[in-house]
Amino acid sequence: AVTEFVAMMLFVYFGCGAASSNAHFQSALTSGWGEWDPASVTIIALQFGLAITVLAFATAHSSGGHINCAVTFALTIVGTCHPVRGAVYLVSQLVGSIAGAALLALTTSGASDVLDRTGGLGSNGLQNPSVTVGNAFVVEVMGTFLLCYVVLETAVNISAVTTDGETMVRGNKQNLAPIPIGLAVFLAHVICIPVTGCSINPTRSFGPAVVSGSWDHHWIWWAGPLTGALLAALLWGGIKFLDEPLSRDAKV
Repeated sequence: AVTEFVAMMLFVYFGCGAASSNAHFQSALTSGWGEWDPASVTIIALQFGLAITVLAFATAHSSGGHINCAVTFALTIVGTCHPVRGAVYLVSQLVGSIAGAALLALTTSGASDVLDRTGGLGSNGLQNPSVTVGNAFVVEVMGTFLLCYVVLETAVNISAVTTDGETMVRGNKQNLAPIPIGLAVFLAHVICIPVTGCSINPTRSFGPAVVSGSWDHHWIWWAGPLTGALLAALLWGGIKFLDEPLSRDAKV
């Protein structure tokens, strides 16, 4: 629980910190909104992806390196995370997110126009007047589905080329899993940032919302990711169910 707290605090501080200080928009549209600059999207997406890679390597052997309650939800569904552990992790992640956002607020205090260009510590929100709630929900579902599916196939599946262990327990000699997981986060952010600022992680969204008071459409940053995690877990469970007879035949 302490490891999840620390990891989430660092993830929010450095991830949302990059979003706050590097958010850049091109010339304003007629509505007064600007379009995301592609270079800015790339920098922020890379920062979030690298942050997950680094922190997953640092914490997988201790807590499993969830750093995302949607991931915790998916792992609980497939049976590799006990529900009580999942609940404890959720609380730790939420508190860690608030702590990270509070530290980021202290960092940007007095220079918010330069160090927090988002005006909300990197909080999520509809990024353009043409973005609908439906658009936001679908992109958050897809981004989280990608992330959770990659987690399940690279960190949980003991047959994956990224694992070196005999049980489906995260942290059991996962030599390479954090790399594709971080890349999945990067891929999701490239698509999601211009639409929602990219959550795919309810606990990442919670801290900045609490500290900055940015609650617009906040339910989407929970409903979308958790739906994506559920779908990924169900698909992966179905694939494993179909694989089991083949595994038994191979052993015979």
